[in-house]
Amino acid sequence: MFWLLAALLQAVAPAAPTAAPTAPVLDPRWAVELTAPPAQRAGYDDNTVYVATRDGALVAIDLDRGTVRWRREVAEATVPDASGGLVFVGSRDTVMALEATGGQPRWTRTLPGPLASVHFDTGWLLCVGTEGTLWALRAEDGAAIWNVALGSRAAGAPAAGLDKLYVGLDDGRLLALTLADGRIVWSRPMGYRIAGVSAVAGQLMVSTAGSATRAVFSFDLEDGDQRWRWRVGGDVSGPASSNGRLIFVASRDNVLRALDARSGALLWSADLPGRPVAGPVLAGETIRVPLASTVAVFSADTGKAVGTVGVSGDLNEAPRSRDGRPTGASLVAITREGHVLGFGRRIEAPTVPLAELPGGRARP
Repeated sequence: MFWLLAALLQAVAPAAPTAAPTAPVLDPRWAVELTAPPAQRAGYDDNTVYVATRDGALVAIDLDRGTVRWRREVAEATVPDASGGLVFVGSRDTVMALEATGGQPRWTRTLPGPLASVHFDTGWLLCVGTEGTLWALRAEDGAAIWNVALGSRAAGAPAAGLDKLYVGLDDGRLLALTLADGRIVWSRPMGYRIAGVSAVAGQLMVSTAGSATRAVFSFDLEDGDQRWRWRVGGDVSGPASSNGRLIFVASRDNVLRALDARSGALLWSADLPGRPVAGPVLAGETIRVPLASTVAVFSADTGKAVGTVGVSGDLNEAPRSRDGRPTGASLVAITREGHVLGFGRRIEAPTVPLAELPGGRARP
């Protein structure tokens, strides 16, 4: 395993001595080689990453030690989600809740159609079907609460905000449903192909795709009124992120943009050294943008380049930040080749003046 660690991240190198804030120096902490490449994006809780692999397994890896906690056979697994000591995952037409500590099943439920994704939200488990149906289950025991036929396939994962659930559809409609009973409270025809939705900074962000319709929209969470729109030069990569004042968007014209959360005005933009493979991630005072085999780091306030994080292999998804961890992994990356990599802040002993040299006195 040491040969793999030696090939990993060397350092986060400052782009300029005047850059502020500075990025921490990260060193390899551990590496786990999976039995097969990842089949989906991973799921996380505070201490564990859950990876579905192409050989039909769900693997739980300890984020502090870099050891495999358990492995369970799950055919055609969806992206796992985890909360409250449970891991939720779909397999064909079945959704299951597994114990996070050992992978034992807590409950399973068979649904009337195949699953595209499952999502946990404040006690609810939202199950998106491949044929345009949305089911809501009670997460603690899998009891069915409601289901609704959307009339079209969902264009990606739903987003929760306020007391509502927001879903973009393949037919170009944007829907808002009540979480309590699945009732559709408003529907908005976008007229564009919806690429993704996310609820950030008290508003609903919707990205659209297509050569003439690439844009980021902001909608009011309550009534669906459009607040603002900003056109981009390439398809948006992953969901936006926000620090409350700014909304950060990475697009495949290789540009990172910071938009004013209130007006949508462009406050700064930064050229990316490659194409983003996922959305930007806020980490303290910096923004991390995953590229093919590196993570570009920028100041969230000014957009100035702070440094890069190099990874041996192509990234499968956005790395997971665990800042504030003095030990263990503060950054976790998963490669398309099937390596799960943990990096931690470099811990160096403070410099102490040498009072006396061997064989004589130190000069004052």
